[in-house]
Amino acid sequence: MLETQVVPSLMRWGVSPHADLVYRTLTAFGPWSVDRISRSLEMKTRLVRVALDELTALGAAVPTRNAADGTAGDDRIWAGRAPAQVLSLLRDRHQHHALARHRLQQRLTRMTYPSVVGDLSDLPATEARQVHGMARTIGRLAELTLLERHEFLSISPDVAYSAEAVKAAAPQHRKMIARGVQIRSLGVPAAPEDESAWHLEEQRSYGAQYRELPQLPGRVMISDRRTAIVPLDPSDRSRGVWEISAPDVVAELTALFFQLWGRAKDPGRDWTPPLHLAPRESAIVALLAAGHTDASIAAKLDISVRTIAYTLSALMDRYAVSSRFQLGLRLGAEATQQTAAGEPDEHEPDQE
Repeated sequence: MLETQVVPSLMRWGVSPHADLVYRTLTAFGPWSVDRISRSLEMKTRLVRVALDELTALGAAVPTRNAADGTAGDDRIWAGRAPAQVLSLLRDRHQHHALARHRLQQRLTRMTYPSVVGDLSDLPATEARQVHGMARTIGRLAELTLLERHEFLSISPDVAYSAEAVKAAAPQHRKMIARGVQIRSLGVPAAPEDESAWHLEEQRSYGAQYRELPQLPGRVMISDRRTAIVPLDPSDRSRGVWEISAPDVVAELTALFFQLWGRAKDPGRDWTPPLHLAPRESAIVALLAAGHTDASIAAKLDISVRTIAYTLSALMDRYAVSSRFQLGLRLGAEATQQTAAGEPDEHEPDQE
């Protein structure tokens, strides 16, 4: 995390944590040898070589010359290509794959969504009612959010969210998390124009869970396993939603959620902060690592720029470093070792 130049994380484009850390080091300090990278990052030389192989295949790093002592092979001097060039290449690749996935998902959604909820028109009005129009839908969702006490489950096949939509949803999600509501979200791989990555990072820092599948059958929200929300028309969200409280239908949708959840995978994060950081610390450093400025983080998280400065100052004191970039390297090396060591297996809680 440079103070003068932020190098965005490459991990969101599928680059491994080791390669991302090596790329950041080369970009910040200029051409280095394998041995110097290894010593500076406290990373085994074997892992440095593997990371450089990955970066070379992506066109993100190139050998410039042999070391001064004339040694060849692994002692070559390596340099990182300009971030703008690397990100442009990675975005092009990602967009190509994301568009293909999106077309497939649209076809599957049109085929499978009706079978998820069946015909709701035969249910009593007390168990399934229609909420018409976007404005009424947003208002009703806000009301339900205030009523949630334990758990919020969501399935979303959308590949991209606008900045406005994310900004509007963020305060409600923060209130749920503050009340101790457990949030689990299922999504699909995001398109390049998606603006929700920062909010997802914030939620995960506070304990929310997120997983992905290549495609999902339709949009569903389930509150406390008592109320479910599904669109009236999956192809036209402006028409409104069904609000379902019929116990058997809600139970079926809940079972569908956990069936999909069991098959889904955590896609990883742009940059995974060490586990011991406090939630706010974790959110701030992860967003900085993703390329956000202090001002943009303050606006997104609804905190002051001064709070960000105090948080980072305290972290620099804790790690005995004098700059944000040194802090970033320390945290990056620690997080990479944490990733390599592996984390405990996650166990699903019993369903009610």
